Amino acid sequence: MTDQIAPTPVKPRIPYPDPEMLSDEKRDILTRMSPMLNIMKILMVAPDPFWRGQRALGRSAVVDTTISDQHRELLVLRVAYLSNSDYELYHHLPLGRTAGLSNTKCDAMRTGDFGVLDEAERALAQFVTETVLDITPADETLAGMRAHFSDAQVMEVVLIVGYYMMIARVIGVTGIGMDEAAVQTWKRP
Repeated sequence: MTDQIAPTPVKPRIPYPDPEMLSDEKRDILTRMSPMLNIMKILMVAPDPFWRGQRALGRSAVVDTTISDQHRELLVLRVAYLSNSDYELYHHLPLGRTAGLSNTKCDAMRTGDFGVLDEAERALAQFVTETVLDITPADETLAGMRAHFSDAQVMEVVLIVGYYMMIARVIGVTGIGMDEAAVQTWKRP
């Protein structure tokens, strides 16, 4: 397993926005953020209210979680593998390792063999799998989640799963290329 997917120049299917055509708010972010990831850039094509909403949810999925960083990265990796999202994997395999995930646990998200995970991680991985593939997890799967996570955390997981499913689809539709370097860590406030 490798998390080094070579960046190649790609002309996206939907072009990146012309900075001159962006709102002042978006131009300000464009000039202040470094590095500006391709996903952040392409999302600026969306109308401002949608862009603001996804940006707020994305920030919450990264810096406002009550689940652990390891659990968040496990669930993002599972969504990315189930969505065939190389772009998300490119960034979240290193982020998972920074959060303390072993190669074996990261690979379990790819294979679906959750035997190497602890009980809470297995419950989370199964819940994410069923949420992505079946929309409605089985009652036993939900009960397994609720045995390890509060109801608020279950809802948090559902929203994070939904966010990364949406991002995978934005990537797939727009055809953005890999960034020059993968994100290694999140900056928390």
